[in-house]
Amino acid sequence: MSENLILDPSQYPDNSKILQEDDTPLDSFINEKQQRLLTEVLSNYQLNDGIQFIVAANVGIFRNSRLPAIVPDVFLSLNVSIPDDWLNRNIRSYLLWEFGKPPEIVIEIVSQTPGNELGSKFTDYARMGVMYYVVYDPLGELSDSPLQIFQLQAGRYVPKTDLWFPLVGLGLTLWQGIFESANATWLRWCDAEGNVIPTVEELAARLILTQSQLTETQSQLTASQNQTKQALLQGIQLGLQLKFGNQGLDIFGEISAIDDLNLLQRITASLLTVERLEDLRQIYLS
Repeated sequence: MSENLILDPSQYPDNSKILQEDDTPLDSFINEKQQRLLTEVLSNYQLNDGIQFIVAANVGIFRNSRLPAIVPDVFLSLNVSIPDDWLNRNIRSYLLWEFGKPPEIVIEIVSQTPGNELGSKFTDYARMGVMYYVVYDPLGELSDSPLQIFQLQAGRYVPKTDLWFPLVGLGLTLWQGIFESANATWLRWCDAEGNVIPTVEELAARLILTQSQLTETQSQLTASQNQTKQALLQGIQLGLQLKFGNQGLDIFGEISAIDDLNLLQRITASLLTVERLEDLRQIYLS
């Protein structure tokens, strides 16, 4: 990991004189969806040990005040947070001298008009000290591989053969499915087992499914309990009639109102030993 940049606040450039926004439009709606899928799922996600982080899309990264910003589609930076007074201090972009370090991960999504993802940006991110550089090429504009990941080693990027980022505690995976009504292959964050980090909608769907399953289970349990109760009552009714005749049926109405299965089982067992109906009544009245 690159070393943190330590500057005295008096050495900071004048942020108000740096062009931090230029209203450059996004490439496409699908790219915008992909960017949101990679950022919004982490908005309430907690990394290991509760590490603070920033994940953002289309936010400029300034290495210094003399060079224009590089604007990745998505980046993730650990152990940093947006300062509370960011508006007063005119911090609208990722200024390395303000945050003290480069992001750990940068993701570029290749569109129909490639933007130097494997050219100048490849070099610039390495110089900046970004540990992991991800190039997602869903249309195959740059290569046959839709996903290329590089890791910084000795100041240069080398291909990374797996999709897990140990420094971050997250991985990436290609996922076929529906996001905001669009059925496509999406690049998604995942855990160590390859499970995608769910969206708010997916979490809500899981909750509804869980509630439905609980309701079904409760219904099945209730039906089972009713069947058990009816079987016990039939046995008690027969036992009362056999042992006490029609007089025994006088208390069956009281017993049939009992819902406690354990108590009904006690009454059933007691029919073998009690000699008087009053003794039997004391079992469920006491």
